[in-house]
Formats: sequence, C-alpha cells, structure tokens
Amino acid sequence: MEQINYADYVEILQSMSLEEIRAVLEVLQKSTDSYIYIMDLDTDTYMITSKMLTRFPFDDVVIKNATPALQKIIYPSDYPKVKEDIRKCAAGEQETHSLEYRWLDGKGRIVWIDCRGTVIKGSGGHRLLIGRVTELGKEAKADNVTGLRREVRFKFDTEEILRDRPETIKYMMRIGIDNFKEINEKEGVEAGDNVLRELADCIVASLDPRVDVYRLMADEFMLVDAAPTSDKDPQAVYEEIKSRVTDTVRRKEYSCFYTISAGVIQGGFIDRDAEEILRLTEFALNEAKRNGRNQMALFDAEVYDGYLKRLAIRRLMRQDINNHFKGFQVFYQPIVSTPEYKLIGAEALLRWNCEQYGSVSPAVFIPILEESGLIIPVGKYVLWQAAQTCKKWRDILPGFHVHVNLSYVQMHKSDLLADVDKCIKEVGIPPESLVLELTESGYIETDTRIMELFKNLKEKNIDLALDDFGTGYSNMRYLKEIEAKTVKIDRSFVVQALQNDHDFSIIKHIIDMVHSLGSAVCMEGIEGEDELDKMMKTKPDMIQGYYFGKPSSAEQFEEKFLNITDSL
Repeated sequence: MEQINYADYVEILQSMSLEEIRAVLEVLQKSTDSYIYIMDLDTDTYMITSKMLTRFPFDDVVIKNATPALQKIIYPSDYPKVKEDIRKCAAGEQETHSLEYRWLDGKGRIVWIDCRGTVIKGSGGHRLLIGRVTELGKEAKADNVTGLRREVRFKFDTEEILRDRPETIKYMMRIGIDNFKEINEKEGVEAGDNVLRELADCIVASLDPRVDVYRLMADEFMLVDAAPTSDKDPQAVYEEIKSRVTDTVRRKEYSCFYTISAGVIQGGFIDRDAEEILRLTEFALNEAKRNGRNQMALFDAEVYDGYLKRLAIRRLMRQDINNHFKGFQVFYQPIVSTPEYKLIGAEALLRWNCEQYGSVSPAVFIPILEESGLIIPVGKYVLWQAAQTCKKWRDILPGFHVHVNLSYVQMHKSDLLADVDKCIKEVGIPPESLVLELTESGYIETDTRIMELFKNLKEKNIDLALDDFGTGYSNMRYLKEIEAKTVKIDRSFVVQALQNDHDFSIIKHIIDMVHSLGSAVCMEGIEGEDELDKMMKTKPDMIQGYYFGKPSSAEQFEEKFLNITDSL
C-alpha cells in the first residue's frame, strides 16, 4: 500500500488559496489509485478530488457541513466508530486517523475502504486531516458483492487471534453453497451474485454482531466466533442460517433454489495457523457434501488422519506404478467344480506391499486406485499377469480359466475392449479361458456405452461373470441384460443362508432361477466342511473359498494345487 507523507506539504498548503489546494489534490490524484481528501476539522469542510464524485454520491468536490454528508455515505453500523475517531482528531487527542469501514456507493452498494490520514496545522491554526481512501476490494481485502471482508483479511485477523488469544475462539465455520456452479451456469453470474448477497445477509442476521464473517473463494464464507458475548453453539448457528436461507428461497417462490453445507472446527486452535485452518475447514465442508449435502460436519481429526493416509498411499502407489509396478503382485484363489471338486480355474486378486505401510488391505488401496484413475494402468498389469499365468497353467491343466475383476472406472474411462483383445492375441490364450468379473453393477443398467462393451466382449467369446451377487445393487435383471455366464454368490449372502432357513430357501430359489436362465453359479466364501455340506444342497456349479485354498502367489499356487490336482 502506497505511503504519502502529507506533512511534507504543510508549508506549501499553508500559503495556498482554496482553489490552489484543490488543484494540488487533482495533481496528487493522478499518481495514485486511492482517493485524496482534506478535511478541515474546525470548519467541518471536506475537500475531495473529482474522481471520488464518479464513485460515491457526493454533491461537490468542496463539501461544507461535511458531517451529515459523510453520515449518508458511511454504512450505518460503522458510523459511530468513525464519528468518535474523527472527534479525537479534532480535539487533539490523536494525530492520525486509520480505520477500515464501509461506505455506500452511488447505487447503495457496500464498498469496504481503508481510510488513513494525518492531522496538520493549516493557515489560521486550523487542524487539517489530510489523507487517502483506498478501496479494499481492489486489493482483494473486501468483497463489494456481499459487503464482507475477503480471505486476505481473514488470514491477517486469524493469525493475530491464533497468536495472541487462541483460547477465545469458540469455533470457525466454513459455509458453501451446494449448487452454486449450477446457478451460475443456468441462471447467470448476476443471479449467482444475488444468491451470494442473500446468503451473506442470512449469515450476518443469524450471528452475534461481534462474530466475524468473511467471504472466501467463489461461494464460500468463513465465520470466526471469538466474541465474549456469543453463546450459540455452531449447530444452532448453522440451523438458523439454513432456516433463513429456506425462508428466502420460499419467499422468492423458488426462482433460484439452493442449499448450504458447513464444515466446523470447534476447539483445538492452539499452535495452528490460518493456512491450516483453511485446509481443515475445507476438509470438514467437503465431508458434509460427501455425506449428502445440506448439512453440517464437525472436523474429525481421526477421519482427517485417514484422509491424509489415503493421500500418502495414493502417492506411494503412483511411485510404484511408475517403477514397473514395484510392490504389486497378483495372487490366485482356486475355483473348483462340483460335485467332484476338481480344480478348473482361479480368480486373480491384486495385492500391494510398501515399505511405509507394509501389506495394505485391498479394501483400502483398491478404492484409492479407482478414485485416482490409477486402476486403469494397474488393471492392465493384472490382466496381462493373469493371462500369462493362465497360459502357463493350461499347459498343465487344459481347460483351466482365470477370472479377472473389472472396475467401472476401467470400463468407462479406458479402451477395455482393445486392451483385452491385444492381451489375448499377444499372450496366445483362447478367449474362453478369460472370465471378466463385473463389479459396481448398479451403474451398469443405464450406461449404454458399457452395455455395448459387454456385447462386443461376448462376440469375441470372452465370458462375463456377475461378482458379489446378493450385495449392493445386484438383481436378477442384470442376468438378462448382461447375459453373464457365471453368477458368483457373495460370502455375506452365504453366511445368512447358513444361519437362517428362510435365507437358505431364498438362495436356493435364486440358484434355480440362475440355472433356468442358462448361467452357472459359483458359491464364494466356503470356509469349512459343514458349510460346504449344507451349501451343496443348493446345487452350485462351482465353489470358491478358504476350504479349498486361500489366495496365494503363483509359485505357491503351483506347488499346492497343480501337482496334486487329482486329490482335490
């Protein structure tokens, strides 16, 4: 921010006429973006430059009886503190004026300003306040849309509180509009600005006047409650704001509908800084939106640590992928036919091990692969590893086939058909030796692109299996739409059938229906002989489970199963 030493001009100003002083002000105005002013504190006369007339509703560049004129321009709730500060300057109690407050422009809109000035003695002994007015919005310190201070000022104020009195902070709340992007795209930027103004008004009206409110990026706001007189808990504050938003939307007959979510930090502010507060409140806000929106989420350190761990795992996996899939390995679990329990195939299952975390559960790292898109290169790796292993084992056990799991991300965001076709041809295995298991089937029914993929795969004699049947979105309609050759009954469904005669009857009827549609059934998760004996009464075609073998490396699989096939 520029600094002008007005005292240097004291002697010159004292010898000038009013017209000459006005001319000097206009010259000085050309060298700064701020507005230059002189206020005669004894005669209550305010002299400004012509530039200020184009921005604010002053009548002239020389304003006599300036106090009521300024009162019309200064935001009402800010006027008392400004009046008191000017009184101190006029009474000789202080020699400088330095405040940030709000003015109203020619259209009645709020403009945050930083007003600074120095008192000097003019001709006749008059006390003159000479200074400049700077719009904070031009420096990203205030927002002229909502009339709130911006992120720059939030950081400045928050650093001061965190440094000097962190124990006084009750909570910090970050509020975001759930569908703001949609409003801007469909209704236009002006409609978006109106929503921001409405929400800002709802927030301010719901708070103790001493609670600070800031507008952050785009559609987000930050509330900082360090006020000694405030006694509302954050949930009550959020519910009141949300109620006001609902009333506003209803009053405007739902012409622009929106909801709000919030993320809150409550306590634990010691030894934190403003940047960390922004990160943590952003995480909490995103948690509220991930959990369904239109709700508030309290920051949970344990959940956040899990999030940081997922980020670290993603980074480490990316490094390993770029290092020729270091740490990744394909395990195989046997699949046997019934009733003779003969080994006919195996499911390829991905494993990952790293120095920092050791052996990481697939339930942890596979969702991370899918969220990041890294499942695409890793999926290719698994496909090729499984195909090469299948070719080797078919030389020992003709007719052997390998099951490979597919993610929706692979199906939707990669050229899976070309990848599979290339793998089969270059490895040299028959298409029918590869079975692709489909997951996340709930997304499949409305995705015409994926349904076309399934059709093309079947035309190439590549079999499909519907995995984890009995959980999630699975239902009988998929059997008709996908024409899966195999349906795999999930372990959780098996456990229910083992414990409850009603569920056992249901699973038996499902298997009968699957058979009537021409598909085979693979029963997953059989772990003991008693389980095997009971579930065999449902007449599955294949069994997969710990009873016949846990997932193991290719070397262990060969040693345990391929040399003793006849005894299985």
